Amino acid sequence: MSMLPKMIISADLKAMLDDAVHSELYASNLYKHVANELQRLGYFGTQKFFLRESADELVHYQKHVDFQNDVGTVAKIPMIEAMNEPIKNLSDAIELGYETELELYNNYKDWYSEADSDPVVQQFLLQFLEVQRTSVGEYGDLLARIQLVDQDKAGMLLIDQELGEG
Repeated sequence: MSMLPKMIISADLKAMLDDAVHSELYASNLYKHVANELQRLGYFGTQKFFLRESADELVHYQKHVDFQNDVGTVAKIPMIEAMNEPIKNLSDAIELGYETELELYNNYKDWYSEADSDPVVQQFLLQFLEVQRTSVGEYGDLLARIQLVDQDKAGMLLIDQELGEG
């Protein structure tokens, strides 16, 4: 008789990790939407940047899937909301990216605190706190650069070109 491994984390922590799965998939889809909008606007460098961001979110998603498998359960695949954030210019895109990464950062801090009963789950979540901290910093730097050029078209195109090279 074969026996399936039993879930070795609490149901509450599993639900919390499923929320994280949703957040990573949502961010990935949002960044695809932003990339599509930027392509329409002619910001092809930033389009590439957001496609890379989308792919990174899928890597984070897969880490969650693998972790849940390791602890004897299966990650729930959620329905992802439709994307309709209007992107009118490069600033809109970077501001939305900043807000999204800051929200993920705060969510991971909350999830880490919620997992205080399970050091293994906390240890797993630590890597995402570091990722989010650096991501918030990267977007903050981009916002500062956009502020420096003050919507000057040549400056914005230079930022766009640099983002495409990353």
